[in-house]
Order: sequence, then structure tokens, then C-alpha cells
Amino acid sequence: MVAISALRAVLIAALWQLALPSTLSFTGSQGASASYTGRPAAWNAYLPNFGNPKLSYTTPLDRESYKVQPQFYGRVVLDPGSVGDPRSLGCAPMPATVKVEALAVLLERGLCSFREKALNAFNAGYSAVLISNTLEGDAKVPDMTSGTESQDRLVELSAWAVPKETGDALRTWLSTDNSLRLEVVDGFPLKSHLGPFQEDAQGLRNVFSI
Repeated sequence: MVAISALRAVLIAALWQLALPSTLSFTGSQGASASYTGRPAAWNAYLPNFGNPKLSYTTPLDRESYKVQPQFYGRVVLDPGSVGDPRSLGCAPMPATVKVEALAVLLERGLCSFREKALNAFNAGYSAVLISNTLEGDAKVPDMTSGTESQDRLVELSAWAVPKETGDALRTWLSTDNSLRLEVVDGFPLKSHLGPFQEDAQGLRNVFSI
């Protein structure tokens, strides 16, 4: 059983490395639209469905195998606690959001780990995180991981990394439009979703499964 679990972890890691970039489609309140590419975090593979925090009321654990599309749909915002700060890093607790819609917060790489940024965003009520790099170019976008496979399994929400120029463009957009919508279509294969104690090729599920 240990050998099978280890092999499964290796296969998931390999699939993640071969994963296609995500397509991030943005639509403004006045009808303007733009699409960018982003790199999904390694831990996205372990979430019940991308864009929803695990174990939430919107993510039933007893539904038969299915795939959720889109993987995220909601509004993008800046961290309100970073007003007046040229950098929005997400390295400290953030003000709580209003639970009326799915929100993704745009943060910047640096100062703390990706795991800390994701945890602070989750605790504030966000459903997803976008992290812009400090360097330009798709080739410079970092691989976001929490560390080991077991640590990636603990991350509560999905995340995507984007180049610096994408983050800059989104911040400029958000400065004049607070109703920017994001739809994410991911190139990463979704895991099947089974109920408690059901099993498929990916292993046994139980009431604590993610």
C-alpha cells in the first residue's frame, strides 16, 4: 500500500509538470475583456474542485464522480488591507471578505511562502489566489508548491501564478473597475469526486478525504 501511494504521488507530480497552462479570462463591468495564461499551483490537484475551498457547503463530498466547469468563476479584488501600500503580499492576516460571491485576491510574490499567502487568503474568506511574479515573462513564473505532497494536500484553496506584466495590467484595471470577473479553465486533469468510502483508480475516499 505504501509503494502504491508513493507511485501515485510520483505520477501526480509528473502530470503536474506536464500540465498545460491555465487560461485566465477576465471581463470588466463595461464589457472589456482580456485573456492571460497562468501556472496552476501544484496543490490544485488535491482540491475537491478548483475555485472552491475544500469541505465547504458548496463542495459536497458525497456526489458521484463528476468534473466541475469552470474551475473558478468570480470577482477579482486587491487585498483591502494593502491600500496605500505599493505591494500586496498577503503575508499578514487580511480583512475578512463578505460571503456573497466567490472572490479571488491578487497578491504579489515575495517576503513569505506561497503556503502562507494561501492560508491568509483562505482565512479571510477568499476562494482563490492569483500571485504575480516579480519578474517579467512566462518562463520566469515560479512553480507554486507548499513543499511535499502531504503539505500540498493541506492547502485550502486554488491558486495560479502569473508573470509580472500580467499582475501589473490587472492592478491597473482594478484601479478603475471593481467588478472585474475571472473565469479559469485549467489544463490540469481534475480528480474524480467520490463519496465517503468509495474507491476508484485514484484510491479510497473517506469522510476526511480531499
